Amino acid sequence: MKRLTTLLLVLCLLLCGCGNPAPAEPTEAPTEAATEPTTEATTEPTTVPTTEPPVYIHPLNGSELSEPYSGRIFANTISNVREALPHVSVNDADILMEMFVNASVVRCLALYSDISQVEAIGSTRSTRPMFNDICEHYNAVLAHAGGTGFALNDANQHGIAHYNVDSLMRKRDDPLKAGTAYRDKEYKYGEHNLFVIGSGIMAYAESQGEAVTGLPETDYGLIFAEDGTPAAGEAAESITIRIQYNSTKKDTVMEYNPDTGKYTYWQYGKMMADQITEEPEEFRNVVTMFVPMTTIGHNYHSADFLQGGTGYYACGGKIIPITWTCSGDKEPFRFFTESGEPLAFGAGNTYIAISSPKGSVTWTTAE
Repeated sequence: MKRLTTLLLVLCLLLCGCGNPAPAEPTEAPTEAATEPTTEATTEPTTVPTTEPPVYIHPLNGSELSEPYSGRIFANTISNVREALPHVSVNDADILMEMFVNASVVRCLALYSDISQVEAIGSTRSTRPMFNDICEHYNAVLAHAGGTGFALNDANQHGIAHYNVDSLMRKRDDPLKAGTAYRDKEYKYGEHNLFVIGSGIMAYAESQGEAVTGLPETDYGLIFAEDGTPAAGEAAESITIRIQYNSTKKDTVMEYNPDTGKYTYWQYGKMMADQITEEPEEFRNVVTMFVPMTTIGHNYHSADFLQGGTGYYACGGKIIPITWTCSGDKEPFRFFTESGEPLAFGAGNTYIAISSPKGSVTWTTAE
């Protein structure tokens, strides 16, 4: 018992130590650097790098978009004989093409990148093989007022979606069909009083299972610049375009308006103005395409677009000779300078005259 007590006493002495403990090592004063925050950069206001949202260019008119264009082109036949004037909503088209379609009949084909925003288009007439062909090149849905069996079969052979609004609008018991077009009963010429309703034809096409949107960033063959004025062009304040097939000819005149930077459309000795808005029909770009043509059934005209050809381009009061190509039935037209450089169009709408090589383009400067 005494031995156990002695051992415990020794252990306590060892744990507690003998005498005063050794003084602790002095702690060094912190250096000036050590007193500074170790993450100095984070004490300053943080600026998060920002990036500008991407800008996309509309492939048919060169306007700026916040996202790629993914619509579907809709085309509409437009009567262009004297008694059918004035037009309606030609100014809303991204591209207006004028041509002889058969014999002495001259018509236009209007291409819209968003037809749903156009309340009335016309006057609308029947389709022709030239129109069917162009629609195939641009994968366009075509609105028309019927046609001969030959023309309608030709449209089917081209594989395009096309709708006879003259027939559809008569179905008053079907709102979708009836809403595709209307006739203006007060119009002086009965056969030229049919007008397509843009939102109606788009809704009907969609109801038939037709895609009303396209693939984003589809190549439509056009490139744009903010100012498409050709630097090496000749001054051309007044341009006369003679559209011709065999002995049949018709003159279109484009007068440059420096206040708008566009060409005003004249024909039959009159300035063209919209029937509803009364605004002049004006175009940023004016193009002439010369293309080999032949006559097919019913005296219809057919153009060999795959051969390509020559032409002229005007913008900003100047004009240059150009060339153009088309590499396939489903490929768009592409335009080049005479030296082979891709042609940059001015941002805005475009007028295109399509003529046989017998046609001509002349121009004058302001006096």
